[in-house]
Amino acid sequence: MRQLDQSCQHFDHSLHLLSLEFNQVSAALSALAAILEQSKLDTLECEQVYCLLEPFAHRLQQTTIQM
Repeated sequence: MRQLDQSCQHFDHSLHLLSLEFNQVSAALSALAAILEQSKLDTLECEQVYCLLEPFAHRLQQTTIQM
């Protein structure tokens, strides 16, 4: 029973950390969306948009692997 309790605590802790990570990524993506919605969007080139999005894609991939 004690081992099951420890496993549950570890699982809860891991879920909490993943939740924090997803919340941070969500907030960052929301901020990025706000930037992209600005009126000067047409001046952003594809490479610039990729440079903005690539770190988020990498971070989400790492978080998914941790799950």
